[in-house]
Amino acid sequence: MIGLHFLKAGKYWHSMRYSFSISTNLSSSLLIGESVIITGTIKAENEVTVQGSVDGDIDCLSILVTKTGNIKGKLKAENIKVEGKIEGEININNLLHIRSSGSVNGKVFYGNIQIEEGGKLLGEINQRD
Repeated sequence: MIGLHFLKAGKYWHSMRYSFSISTNLSSSLLIGESVIITGTIKAENEVTVQGSVDGDIDCLSILVTKTGNIKGKLKAENIKVEGKIEGEININNLLHIRSSGSVNGKVFYGNIQIEEGGKLLGEINQRD
């Protein structure tokens, strides 16, 4: 189930609810804009950039959560860069990079980790062998 909510100056323009999953192919990326809220599962072959909010699971090659981005759910990716907020179960095969404005809270499995001064990491943290 995907719920899309479009906002203008803090008020809803229009709300729609769809029953489908979002999928992309190798040649594309997915951008979730600043005023977009998605509820559901996202599967992508390439990068997912989150400027808005996702309440659900993401499975892709890489994830970028910008300063305005917020994710709650299970994430699976090779690399994740966090400037905004993530909460949930996070599985990263390679690099988790938390920028100075970033916050990660939950159960984290990672290959490598980089946390800039000011970045936050809370929860159960496990390095992959």
